[in-house]
Amino acid sequence: MNTPSPANLGEKTPITIVTGFLGAGKTTLIRHVLEHANGRRLALIINEFGDVGVDGEILRSCGIESCREENIVEL
Repeated sequence: MNTPSPANLGEKTPITIVTGFLGAGKTTLIRHVLEHANGRRLALIINEFGDVGVDGEILRSCGIESCREENIVEL
């Protein structure tokens, strides 16, 4: 694990939270952001409630070239 240097301690990590009702377009927006990452490193935290995790499955098999399976870590 990398220990942050004193120079990096003041840096903040930008965070965007996407929320909305079922069918509002959250997954579509996230797929668009992933497809247009332009080399940026992105992390997703998907918090699904319910018996079936729909969005996680859709994003896991996103079909985007830059979204390779070896880059996906599920906790």
